[in-house]
Amino acid sequence: MWTNFIYSANIVLPLFVMIVLGYFLKRIRFLDESFFSQSEKFVFKVALPCMLFLEVAGAGGTALFNFRLILFACLSITAVVLLLCLLVPCIVRDNDKRGAIVQGIYRSNFAVLGVPLATNMLGDAGAQIIAVIMPFVIILFNVYAVIVLSVFAPRDSRLSLHQIFAKIGKSIVTNPLILAVILALPFLLLDLEMPVLLKKSATYLSNTTFALSLISLGSTITFQTLQGKLRYSLPSALIKTVALPTVMLIIGYLCGFRGLELGIILILFGTPSAVSSYIMAKNMKSDYALAGQILLLTTLLCTFTLFGGVFLLKTFGLI
Repeated sequence: MWTNFIYSANIVLPLFVMIVLGYFLKRIRFLDESFFSQSEKFVFKVALPCMLFLEVAGAGGTALFNFRLILFACLSITAVVLLLCLLVPCIVRDNDKRGAIVQGIYRSNFAVLGVPLATNMLGDAGAQIIAVIMPFVIILFNVYAVIVLSVFAPRDSRLSLHQIFAKIGKSIVTNPLILAVILALPFLLLDLEMPVLLKKSATYLSNTTFALSLISLGSTITFQTLQGKLRYSLPSALIKTVALPTVMLIIGYLCGFRGLELGIILILFGTPSAVSSYIMAKNMKSDYALAGQILLLTTLLCTFTLFGGVFLLKTFGLI
């Protein structure tokens, strides 16, 4: 039991030490808002794409294309979105809150936390499978976010069908993470040797991903925002960090997933709400203050829920 406890702590806690560090560096004004803003942009557009490119290009063949797991992830995300779109309107009256809640629950910070968690928990093989699954997940997250926030937007802010498709198309073709994986596919499928110059340069850039992304995530924590909307944000955060990953792990287990696959299901559904969910909510006239609260609470809660999830999976011999 103690061994499993240490194993779980070594997987989860180093990530959240970095998040706490980001919070304090901003709190004591050692680093200012412009640094964190530029760091987020650098990670999303340069460092993280380089890391995904290397992971996919070096995956070592099509065996790591776990089509069954990819299909499970896509169908599960779709089912969760549909269920939330049916249930949330029955409980919440305001349209702008509905969109923020639905997006806050289904959309996870898979891009930022997925690879480091998978590496700590499952080794290089886990990180490579995460990288292969990521473009499918990111596409679905973006597509459903545009649709959900448009459907639940105020009447004067709703997008037309043409605008929805245009926004979805743009979000896909301009996403650096998706483009990085596409560029890496020829190296994977054709077993091409990567030029040393390209590999080393991409490696140097990718090595900055974890620290910068986690410190920047910590900078988004602002406890002053936890006012006025807790009756919506707290239940949403608990569903996101406790109920959703628990249900998905049970379903995954019943579907025959074991080991590395269950670990990836935990990461996919157990990580906190995506930072971009707040940004999209603000840009599409949703309740961005509520979206920010859900982001903050899920980030805080998943320190404990991810630890608990890893501990239980390890204790029962499932990973």
